Amino acid sequence: MANLVLCLAFLFLAFGKVQCRFLRLNSSVLVSDGVANVDHQSPFLSLNGLLSSSAEACQHYYGFFPCANNIGGFLFQIVVYEYLLATGEKFLTKGSKQLFNIIGTGFFGDVFEILMVLPEMMVVLIAGLTENEEDAQSGVSVSVGVYAGSTVFCLTLQWGICVIFGRNSFKPESSTSQDSEHSTSRTSLKEKLSLLNDSGVTTDNKTGYTAGIMLLSLIPFIIVQLSGIINTSSGSRIVVLIALIVSVSGLLAYFLYQILDPWIQERSLEYTKYENLLAGFLNHVQRHTQGRLVTNEGTPNVPVIRSLFAKVDRDGDQTVSISEVEALIADINSGKVGVEKEYAIAEVVQPWIEERRHELVKIERLMSRILKHVQHQAFEADGLVTDDGSPNVDRIKSIFEEFDSNHNKLISQSELKEVIQNIRFGKFQLDHDLVAENVMKDFDEDGDQMISEQEFINGITKWIHKATCIANSKDSKNFIDEFDKIAWKEVDSLVYEKEENRGIIHQLLSRDCIKSVLQIILGAAIVSFLAEPLIYSILDLSTALGLPTFYISFVIIPFALKFKMAVSAIFPASQKSLKTASLTFSEIYGGVVMNNITGLSILLAIVYIKDLTWDYSVEVLVILVVCAIIGLLAFFRSSYPLWTCILAFFLYPFSLLLVHFLHNIVGWE
Repeated sequence: MANLVLCLAFLFLAFGKVQCRFLRLNSSVLVSDGVANVDHQSPFLSLNGLLSSSAEACQHYYGFFPCANNIGGFLFQIVVYEYLLATGEKFLTKGSKQLFNIIGTGFFGDVFEILMVLPEMMVVLIAGLTENEEDAQSGVSVSVGVYAGSTVFCLTLQWGICVIFGRNSFKPESSTSQDSEHSTSRTSLKEKLSLLNDSGVTTDNKTGYTAGIMLLSLIPFIIVQLSGIINTSSGSRIVVLIALIVSVSGLLAYFLYQILDPWIQERSLEYTKYENLLAGFLNHVQRHTQGRLVTNEGTPNVPVIRSLFAKVDRDGDQTVSISEVEALIADINSGKVGVEKEYAIAEVVQPWIEERRHELVKIERLMSRILKHVQHQAFEADGLVTDDGSPNVDRIKSIFEEFDSNHNKLISQSELKEVIQNIRFGKFQLDHDLVAENVMKDFDEDGDQMISEQEFINGITKWIHKATCIANSKDSKNFIDEFDKIAWKEVDSLVYEKEENRGIIHQLLSRDCIKSVLQIILGAAIVSFLAEPLIYSILDLSTALGLPTFYISFVIIPFALKFKMAVSAIFPASQKSLKTASLTFSEIYGGVVMNNITGLSILLAIVYIKDLTWDYSVEVLVILVVCAIIGLLAFFRSSYPLWTCILAFFLYPFSLLLVHFLHNIVGWE
């Protein structure tokens, strides 16, 4: 208890501020502490701490916001403003992502990227566009801290968290199991440290390309650093103008590039849909299950998963059909999070197709589709079977001649592939080479990799007899269709027919689109309404604590705006797959690109138009160092070992220490 009291007392004194006066003694000797102008001082010593008021009267923002005139009040104001600012950012982000899902890539993809950094832009514009030059300069100082803090937060804390939650073993499963068999009950320190290099995250090549674009976005930052070398104000102003032109040109070129080749937007859209699907599913699980999907030990909670499956499998046949998936998605949409129906069904069906793609080319399924194709051609002449149900040999011979394109009385595998390429196998893209190989094996009786006329007749006859038996139909014209339905029943049950694509006008006037626009407007209004009082609260707190505004704005505002985004990125990253890891880190790099280019463009425009001083070389250096380290690492390697998260976490406090070292010790202004 005594230690707690001492700690509280220490904190109170550490954050407090002592004001002294002359001591007027009866003696003619005066002892001074160096404080002058004491005519209006109180005859008592005062301790201005967390709760003591300053001499200045506080101002009510907008006439009704609570005001403060001490450190405790400033802290309380900032906490409240941060919470409300985070709420506005939540509305803005949710509405932007929903609108992005509705409209898609292209021009609105660029608009979506602007909306995602709109909170920071609003803070900078409101801070820098004040009439008073001194306030504008202070606002730019806060804005520099906001943008530097946002970039560093994304590339350090958020980046490191995603590496931890998305890590996989780099070793093959066989070697991992062998290591576990030979491991003892007590794991050595060396084996624990080996995990830092033997596990991590793997991404695709396009993630590295996005990191390369992030490195290119640093060019105007390098140019503006030259202003610190030039001592004249006119020369510094010219450097600022050049950097502004390069930054704006880079922003426009980035937008144009994504309109012409929107692969970055497409990855961002897929990430948004996947993130939304996970959030909706987790919300659904929370509403319909009594437990968690994962136990306290980190293993799957099988009873909870079984109960959830039983609720989805409404007919109790131990399989989930398309109609049951649609019902699940409708149930998810009834909750707090709405998901896109087509995308959700595709995410369920596609893994099934990939796992069973080899089963789709089984000869039973192939023969049904090939017979169906041949039968439709035969209707133009004679059918494949006669009226008495026996194979129509003459018609089969004529089909052989059609397949034999070089008329050498033999069908090669290449000729067979040409025929197969014209056959529709439903919604699935099959490997034509593999299909041709399987048909060749079934028809080629002598193993010479050629199909003779007699082998072709024997093969088609065998298929017709099998189709007749399975279809159990006496109709000589429709038995192949019945056989095809039976052979492809399981596969076709998973084919989801998308709804007809509606026009852009119909989409813009839809209920979801209007709701998204209203959320964006509400979020933007909250952010713009709270930006000014938050900035001045930060300035007041900075003055009261005697700290530069950079340190406070570097930590506080980015934490409020980026914390929710960092937490939401954990869900996709934790899926531990190449796809989700690539999309997650691409989203981080893309966000940093927009943050860098838009932030620097707005800051330089304000500085140049209002003829302010640009003396933020140290702060810009922090952005350059962090972006260069993480960007080069991501550009030159596709895997991030676990030890890289330690590097990323270290860079966050290192950034603050670097600013302090260069400003206060080196004296770099």
